[in-house]
Amino acid sequence: MPPQEITEAVAAIAERDGVTVLKDPYRDDSNGRWIVKIRLSPDDLEPHPDVPRETDWYLHLRDTYPADSIGVYPADQEENTITATFPHQKLNVAGSDDTPWRRGDICVARYGHTLSQTGATGEPSTSRDRLCWHMDRALRWLSNAAKGELREPDEPFEIPAFDTNSASATTIAFNETQESFSDWMTAYGQWGTVNLRSLPTAEETYATGTFKDSDDEVVYQPQWGGYIDSNPDDSVSGAWALLEEVPIEPPWEAPETWEQLDVFFEGTETDPYELRANIKPVLDDEPVKILLIGFPIPATVDGDPEIIYWQPIEIKEFKDPNDLSGGFRDTGKGPEIAERREAGEEQIRWLDSDNWSHEQLTRRGHMTEWFLDRNIVLIGGGALGSMVAENLVRAGCQQLTIIDNDTHEIGNVARHTLTIDEVGGNKATAIADRLESIAPYAQVLDVDSAFPPSGELPEPIREAEVVIDCTASRGVRRALDAIRWNHPVVFCSAAMGRRANRLFCFTAYSHTFPYSDYNEAFDPWRLQEQIEWDEDEDAIPERVGCWHPASVIRTDRVMTWAGTVTRLLDQATALSLRENHFTVLETGSDDDLPTISKATPPFQDGTIWRAPESPITVQIPATCLEAMYDRCRKEHPCETGGILAGTDRLDGPALVVNARDPPRDSIQEPTRFLRGTDKVEEWLKDARESIGIDYLGEWHYHPDASPDISRDDRTAMNEIANDDGYDCPHPLLFIVGQDEEGQFSINAYLFHDSKEYEQLEQIDNPDAASTLNVGDDI
Repeated sequence: MPPQEITEAVAAIAERDGVTVLKDPYRDDSNGRWIVKIRLSPDDLEPHPDVPRETDWYLHLRDTYPADSIGVYPADQEENTITATFPHQKLNVAGSDDTPWRRGDICVARYGHTLSQTGATGEPSTSRDRLCWHMDRALRWLSNAAKGELREPDEPFEIPAFDTNSASATTIAFNETQESFSDWMTAYGQWGTVNLRSLPTAEETYATGTFKDSDDEVVYQPQWGGYIDSNPDDSVSGAWALLEEVPIEPPWEAPETWEQLDVFFEGTETDPYELRANIKPVLDDEPVKILLIGFPIPATVDGDPEIIYWQPIEIKEFKDPNDLSGGFRDTGKGPEIAERREAGEEQIRWLDSDNWSHEQLTRRGHMTEWFLDRNIVLIGGGALGSMVAENLVRAGCQQLTIIDNDTHEIGNVARHTLTIDEVGGNKATAIADRLESIAPYAQVLDVDSAFPPSGELPEPIREAEVVIDCTASRGVRRALDAIRWNHPVVFCSAAMGRRANRLFCFTAYSHTFPYSDYNEAFDPWRLQEQIEWDEDEDAIPERVGCWHPASVIRTDRVMTWAGTVTRLLDQATALSLRENHFTVLETGSDDDLPTISKATPPFQDGTIWRAPESPITVQIPATCLEAMYDRCRKEHPCETGGILAGTDRLDGPALVVNARDPPRDSIQEPTRFLRGTDKVEEWLKDARESIGIDYLGEWHYHPDASPDISRDDRTAMNEIANDDGYDCPHPLLFIVGQDEEGQFSINAYLFHDSKEYEQLEQIDNPDAASTLNVGDDI
């Protein structure tokens, strides 16, 4: 029994005008579908020799109906059927001996615009309505077929269906564009030879090489990438002939015999039988004998021709004049006479073909046009770099140079585009080979060298119009800063954070990489990353028995950022000369869904303090202040405090990044606080070596009192200023006070080893004062 959904759908179409159910659903085990025989009779059908008043059809429905595709096939070997092929129909040849339908499934859903629809988006999804919708459109398909209105003027041009079932499974890849069309406009009606390069694909595929005319003059030389250019020797000779129009017989059928094809050569310089005789010496000894039939096609139905399309023919064998009945005189015309007498009714063995041109293969999506023919240099073939490079090529970029001197190791496979086959080889070389195998238009060079290469810069680098750095190396960025190009270059330096929860992408348009601008933008983030780094969680031994730390980053996160880099590159084309842009994006933890947002810059919400006499400014972020206030609330009514740690910045205020809680051995009482020393020295040493922050001073809490400095505070801080162990001659002291309403206030003080101190002033504009490192002598 058919599924209930199919039973309901068939009952619904039986009530439709113009639809008659001739046979209830039955199971066809050969294709695993339910078959329904119907008859269609549109009310408005006009007379047409190939469209009977009533036509019988077979519907193909899957078990999953109303999901999946619906087939509508003409009946076979019956009076009430369609045997011709129309536009928007698969090749309507006879089916197999044990099936009562032909193969000409009509396209009622995929070509919605041909039936006064905007597409198949309006197709209903319920079991009763969906099949009715298909039947309504099948009736309209028949009406339009009889009127000759299946093709609308503005719809994409459709290549007729060529019967390739009788030939070998060989495909010809050609490379034709609007630009190459002009090379062929003077060759209509002519013929010649073509070099066909065998490609190492799973199916037998040949790519077109040089086209020559009958006088052995080059007519057209397609420009291929490295994948096809690397196979120049493994080739065969073929032939070509160029028609002046698409070989279509009404209603929409390609020629099936040489006699039918002869019609399309009429009025040209080429006779097809003479052509067969002329190309026999070229093709006779080849393992496959291929003749390309070319014709101009438009982009839309009523448009002007703008590209040459090649449909290949496999010639099984040429005719032998010695086999002619009655004999022949050897006048030189024997081969032509043999072909004319014997080949006319011969079935044409059409082969499959595909246009592998750059503009054709990038129709599904490509980068901004500006990038597609630029010379791009990518430095760093690691996880991020290899994926960025692959994105560039798949998005249409044609000229790429990869620079990397590292070896591809087995550990790289976890998050790299290369495979086990390339382990032990140079990354740049292996990536270049892979990229050329992805796109036939790609020319990818490899430079097995660190950057910059020693000696004179290679030409691909000197001529680079786009330079992408995926090394996360300060040395590479410095090297880029030292090179000056004669022309402006789009620069992109992309790196992931330690956990890959962030992407840092700096783009610029200039004659040299603006290293100082990059550093100014990235420095706060470098510190933020160091602070967040957890060696126990973020690194593991590379392999058992050694301690070579490897970062724990999943490949899906790398893929996300690699795709984002190419998006940001697209945006970089809007940069003006000497303009740059720094973007930081971040996503959630590994357990979260990958939502990405623009990251909030670190340390931007801090309070700035300035010394009234010394040229010193200090910034303390709100996060540190809040950490201090939380500790004060927790220990109230006792005094408390801790260590201030941070960093000196040459181009900005000294930055406090950690207001540490009091050590365990600290004394915390209502009227006294003595900061302990337990593990303080170890913590400071670790912070200095792993994070890059140093001791800057102390913080202290006065419960229910103003944040004024006491004599004991001054004594303690002066001792610290003069203690070489702290290595901080100008320590800071932040005092937190609290009023009667529980509101916190804060004062800041700067001490000197001369036992003097200054109370700092809070300012709004960090640029209002010059800067001096807190640890420097005055």
